[in-house]
Amino acid sequence: MSESVPDPGVDGVAGLDPAGDPYAWLPATIVSSVARTSRARSLTLAVPGLRPARAGQHVDLRLTAEDGYTAVRSYSLSDVRASGTSGASGASDGDGADPAAGGARGGGGAGPVPQIEVTVERLDDGEVSPYLVDAAEPGDPIEVRGPIGGWFVWPPTEFDPESAVHAVLPEPEGAAPPTSAPVQLVGGGSGVAPLMAMVRARGRDAPPMRLLASVRDPGSRWFVAELDEAARASSGRDATGPRAPLVVDWVYSRTAPEGHDRRAGRLTRDELERSVLPASEHPLVYVCGANSFVAVVAGWLVELGHAPTRVRTERFGGV
Repeated sequence: MSESVPDPGVDGVAGLDPAGDPYAWLPATIVSSVARTSRARSLTLAVPGLRPARAGQHVDLRLTAEDGYTAVRSYSLSDVRASGTSGASGASDGDGADPAAGGARGGGGAGPVPQIEVTVERLDDGEVSPYLVDAAEPGDPIEVRGPIGGWFVWPPTEFDPESAVHAVLPEPEGAAPPTSAPVQLVGGGSGVAPLMAMVRARGRDAPPMRLLASVRDPGSRWFVAELDEAARASSGRDATGPRAPLVVDWVYSRTAPEGHDRRAGRLTRDELERSVLPASEHPLVYVCGANSFVAVVAGWLVELGHAPTRVRTERFGGV
């Protein structure tokens, strides 16, 4: 997602392998590459031995030059469904794109090699992102460490009711448990990447989910066709019953598309209030984006009555 290390949250909560180092570097291979915009690309990585990832987690990627020089950067996962677990209460059922079909398989009849997707935006002065966006090709090697993070994940980590977590982070009175609470996602620019993983991980019995994405212009939207289709599909029913509802809202800070019902401009506090699930519903809110965006939005949410314990943030950029 960025060339800065995001806040990892509570590490070591999910899926750790007690038999070995959960953060050891693993050899991986790029198996596919999809352009999202002129400056962003999604890379699917096959990572033998990877622990199942959860939506909202990130990984470290390491590149090594011929002279031995290495560079490490952290990127949020934009798809975890082929990593070994969807992380949700059921696999995606058609509301989004399918995980990479088939994929590499281990030898001796082993199952599919775990795959993850990262979506990278090119930073012109970066060491790693220009290569990943402009030069990386299927078959290229890379190293992966992770997945990392246990707080900024959905479905949320379930802590023991007797644990210190509940004493430090009490739940709002009258709120549904975090695992069944409605979900509000707020992304700024490339901050939509881990939120997309959450959208893709929804199962049919998932709680209502709403995404508010703030971007500069229509050309800066990531996953727009898939999100549009997922929102459209979620409004109906099929033979097994209603789908998990999803609403997607776009805000444009510099240039709005023709016919859009809002003029271009930065997101305001009043617009945020109108565009997110109300505090009275006690939603679980995930906010991801640049430091300044996250700080402002999280502050507004608390001012609007959202419990601080239900506002989870991940940010990138300089201090």
